[in-house]
Amino acid sequence: MLGRIFAWLAAIVIGVVLGAASAWGALQIGRTNFAEQYGGWHFNRAAGSVAAGPYTRAIIARDGLLALSAREALYFTIFTDDQGRPLSESCVYELTGRDLDARWWSVTLYADDSFLAMNNDHEHSVDASRVSYSADGYWRARIAPVKGDAINWISSRAARRGFSLTLRVYNPQRDFRPSEQSLPLLSALSCAGGA
Repeated sequence: MLGRIFAWLAAIVIGVVLGAASAWGALQIGRTNFAEQYGGWHFNRAAGSVAAGPYTRAIIARDGLLALSAREALYFTIFTDDQGRPLSESCVYELTGRDLDARWWSVTLYADDSFLAMNNDHEHSVDASRVSYSADGYWRARIAPVKGDAINWISSRAARRGFSLTLRVYNPQRDFRPSEQSLPLLSALSCAGGA
């Protein structure tokens, strides 16, 4: 009788451990393996839809993304630079893009804990109403701990290593098609200490 109780307890403990490990793995791997990828941008069509499965919903809840339906907003997230390295506060990046075929768009930086970086720069994002365009029709934003001579700037001060950028495209036009050409390009300009 006692042996049976221990067998049941062992089975329960093993089930809980395997279930927790499975959920952890799906959330960690799923974060960077969204359904579609355009350049470095990850995109999940199920975000904000009734088709979102439990793991998609868990990833969205963990990252604090309140996802609207795809008719209202599309969400793209980038975790690495053009060299495939995790984004780091010790680097200076340039984000380059054209106006997106949508009512409005924004790009916001989230620190490694998926919250806004804890600094008092008040420069967590750029958006369609605040960027300045150059003569070639592109806007450029510097992502760095200090603004320097940048016109458009997103502060990465206190974002640490492993931060992300989220592009939100609100009310995209029916013919909007994400692609490497239509989404902004992120380039690493320099890294302190060769990071």
